[in-house]
Amino acid sequence: MEKNRLEAFSDGVLAIIITIMVLEFRLPKGDTLEDLLSIAPTILAYVLSFFFIAIYWVNHHQIFHEAETINVKILWCNILWLFAMSFIPFATAWVGYHPRSWVPLSLYFGDMSLACITFHIMFYLIFKECHPGEKFRLSARSIVSLIAYFAAAWLGGFCPIAAFIAVAIVSCWWIFPIKKKRN
Repeated sequence: MEKNRLEAFSDGVLAIIITIMVLEFRLPKGDTLEDLLSIAPTILAYVLSFFFIAIYWVNHHQIFHEAETINVKILWCNILWLFAMSFIPFATAWVGYHPRSWVPLSLYFGDMSLACITFHIMFYLIFKECHPGEKFRLSARSIVSLIAYFAAAWLGGFCPIAAFIAVAIVSCWWIFPIKKKRN
């Protein structure tokens, strides 16, 4: 398969995900600043989710720039990654309505964990396809990210603010795209 088809499909799915996410916004009940602040958890969850998706989109572009061919494993891994990403609008809306509730927060951050895992597997598969025989190692940033997302899924019920801050910090770290690791 040509990588351009996979990239175009992925770009389209991510664009739809962002569109659905913004359509989940409920309007404030009134026209005052207090009314706007009443939906602050929804706005904050949207902002974090939007940047989460945007950062993955940039990194997706970066790792596929390296790929010369796409095998079936990479194709299916990309589909699994898109599956995880497609739950973000639902999880974001649920967290917006229930910003301190364990189950919505666990689903929200758990979905981010699943997206992180599938993306890193895809990165590994692309690396192995492009650089057969070379050793692959996860970066410290990758390991910290995986731990942070799992911790956020668990910590969210105890201290939602800490979970959001941890994920926001890790997300900011990923603004600079993933680089291939060669030995």
